[in-house]
Amino acid sequence: MITETNDRQGPRPLALHAFAAWRAYLLAATIPNAPEGSDLESIVIGKLGHSPNERLALTAAVLSETCNRWSGFWSGVAKYRSHPFKRPSGDQQVVWQNGQTSILDFAPESKGSPIIAIPSLINNADVLDLLPGRSLMQALAEAGFRPFLVSWGNPETDAMDWPIDRYVEDRLIPSLTHILELTGKNPILMGYCMGGLLAAALAAIRPNETKGLALLATPWNFHAPSPKVAASISDLSPWFAEASAKSGSVPTDIIQTLFIALDPTLAARKFRHFSELDQTSDEAQLFIAMEDWVNSGPDLAWPVAQTVLEDWYGSNLPHEGLWKVCDKVIKPSSISGPILVASPSNDRIVPPTSSRAFAQSANNAKLLDVQAGHVGMIVGSRSKTGLWSPLIEWLRQQTD
Repeated sequence: MITETNDRQGPRPLALHAFAAWRAYLLAATIPNAPEGSDLESIVIGKLGHSPNERLALTAAVLSETCNRWSGFWSGVAKYRSHPFKRPSGDQQVVWQNGQTSILDFAPESKGSPIIAIPSLINNADVLDLLPGRSLMQALAEAGFRPFLVSWGNPETDAMDWPIDRYVEDRLIPSLTHILELTGKNPILMGYCMGGLLAAALAAIRPNETKGLALLATPWNFHAPSPKVAASISDLSPWFAEASAKSGSVPTDIIQTLFIALDPTLAARKFRHFSELDQTSDEAQLFIAMEDWVNSGPDLAWPVAQTVLEDWYGSNLPHEGLWKVCDKVIKPSSISGPILVASPSNDRIVPPTSSRAFAQSANNAKLLDVQAGHVGMIVGSRSKTGLWSPLIEWLRQQTD
């Protein structure tokens, strides 16, 4: 039984995570080499052997291990939901705000070069400032820069019909103008995941007001490495449209189903592991902060979701050189400033062949291969050496 002492709802959507876990466990118990099957069988084979006469005992042992894992999953969920740890709230100064969107200043006293960090519209901005010692924004401030973070918030009622153009035109361009006036310097734009496409659009539209562009795990060729997978994602558009019909936005639980499809048993493995951790450890706190971030994503305005599903995954407009924002075609080759493309080699959300396509189409891009995953590159145990240090070095080269 889950006892809740706070408002945590994760992992979201819980019913789908539970179904995926139980289905995998049943397959593992009945079909050799099914998801997690070889792992389960290796455990019991080591204890019982694998001769034909022991097959019945083997099946019983696998079923027992299946139940243990099922119990471990729910134990982890219960411990997560009732854990008292809360991510420390930041005290950054809000230097610009319009509607739900605000700009946070991480070094108000700094005379260093400004950096504008633009996160995805799908998840909130917390991952770039997750915890002390796991904050890319704080690392940039400590390196002498003046980093600003865009916090999108939830889409306002009057923004439910906004296409991506409006986020650039009504949010990013005015905030860029304000930061120029505030600092007196052209900033470097830094975009993470989907935020990288918005950053690229802003750099292309305002070339004389920006000094460079850093893209972190940003998709560009949406048909790489598999056009069939891209087509299957695009085919979800009618379902997403129906889900947003009443509210005008796609609920975050619907969006999360896309990530579950990438690795259906990920939550089961993560929460089993969490249940075995020292609940007072730094690792447990990092897990909670990460899960709170994953499960607190905002709803997505339907026109934005439609662009992602139909224009990006369906028609691959960015890579084809046909994607327009504010009536301007956004092409890597049209961005004149220096570009850094940081591509995680183990990224399952944005495959390396997708993110590296931007560098291949640009005239002045440096490619940084990061040995990490999509989120691990930002907050993982090797993020400081894998991404932060080379990113800071590149930024210094552009601002010295």
